[in-house]
Amino acid sequence: MEEVSGLLNNRERGPISRALDGQAVRQWLSGQRAAAERIETERAAFLAFLSPERSLQIYLELWSLCGGKCSKTPSPLLLAMRRALSHMEGGKK
Repeated sequence: MEEVSGLLNNRERGPISRALDGQAVRQWLSGQRAAAERIETERAAFLAFLSPERSLQIYLELWSLCGGKCSKTPSPLLLAMRRALSHMEGGKK
């Protein structure tokens, strides 16, 4: 326990809540965008080949996994992440 408090109180390393490295965040955000584009492309390609019957079957199977109690709204964490990213993008313009 003393080791942990020693690390937390070590002022030579700077405060725990240091500012983020802007370049690293931009790099991460760029990677996230590239991944999202790739996922969307693959999703569209997959869905384009589904028959209406198969797509309905998949939908019903997914719905049954949550017992029909699936939330139709994003989680508060996801909303907070979206707001933070949107705020970061707004500051970049």
